[in-house]
Amino acid sequence: MTVSSTGSSTGSSIETSTGSSTVFSTVLRSEWTKFRTIRATGYVLAGAFVTALFYGFLFGTANGRAYLGASAEDQASFDPVVTAFRGLFLAQLLVSATGVLAVTSEYASGTMRTSATVVPRRGRLLAGKAALVALILLPCGPLIALGSFLISQATLTAQDVPSVTLTDPGVPGAIVGAGLYLTLIGLYGVAMGFLIRRTAGATALGSFLLLLPAMASLFPDWLARWVLTYWPTAAGMTLFTPSPVTDALPPSLGFTVLATTVLALLLAALTLFRSRDI
Repeated sequence: MTVSSTGSSTGSSIETSTGSSTVFSTVLRSEWTKFRTIRATGYVLAGAFVTALFYGFLFGTANGRAYLGASAEDQASFDPVVTAFRGLFLAQLLVSATGVLAVTSEYASGTMRTSATVVPRRGRLLAGKAALVALILLPCGPLIALGSFLISQATLTAQDVPSVTLTDPGVPGAIVGAGLYLTLIGLYGVAMGFLIRRTAGATALGSFLLLLPAMASLFPDWLARWVLTYWPTAAGMTLFTPSPVTDALPPSLGFTVLATTVLALLLAALTLFRSRDI
């Protein structure tokens, strides 16, 4: 993956307010300049939206066919909202990669040292990157979820399979919850970027951990149940799962598990960022 270093000169343009302290709003503006001038971040985030649309269509088609061939009992338990967000399981990998690239692109281009010199408080620099990623994903996350929802439901409708609309109960909340989930996944990517410092390594390890619930069938029953209930991504997905599986955490607790995990990773990243050389 080629990373543009156009934003390499932006760090030196940050103005300091007290000699050793940099105004946070100025740090945030600088991070925004870096983000939008590094082409890979925009492409990867756009890829997350395309992935959500593509897999929304595929899952809508596949689940519609499964519904038409199912028994009356299985048809009665069919939940079209579940189909709406299945594509996010893969789109989240690109959302996480967006957070990773917001950090590792500077390590790759060698400008992280400049940024850390201009913003000597490394906690403020890390917070600026995390805040910028969160501010971008807070609106983009719901849009990604909305795209997946609309195309999956249109696909179900085209097959004369039960579907839902935006005005149905629980749907707006599920879209907002999915957007919040993706925002936390982006922050997870930021943490992995600071912890690993290499795009390939952070993306590979981050993706493996995100997809671990999909491997639950390979584990002993007791471990599979634990992973499907308490693993941070599985817990966080209750934010947009309308009919959680048996023993699943309630959405508020699922959010707490995921948010606490992301916060812990960011704190670990901050500790390493402060203690080691760039």
